[in-house]
Amino acid sequence: QQQSTQTSRLVDNLLTGDRAEIEGISCNDPSGLCLLSKGNMTSANDSGTYTTLVRLASQIQTQQGNVEVPLITIETKSSSIMVKEYDGHAVAMKVPRTVANDETDE
Repeated sequence: QQQSTQTSRLVDNLLTGDRAEIEGISCNDPSGLCLLSKGNMTSANDSGTYTTLVRLASQIQTQQGNVEVPLITIETKSSSIMVKEYDGHAVAMKVPRTVANDETDE
């Protein structure tokens, strides 16, 4: 219970203040079950997908001899979702695309 409260406080801090542009965050356990989601990342259907993505990306990195955990970025026209594994947990964060990125796409 205490760890859950600390995690919730951490997520709340990520979504406020200087980082208020973050649209949402999701954290999944190693089995792909959503432990916590806030903001615009509340679809439980996507949680297993993020866990699978980080596992597959880690396999690619390992095959190439790199042991560093990869950061996956999924870009759409309006936002980006960054997914990374931390201690066996998949963490996904949704942020809006910047004006500079939109200008270079045109």
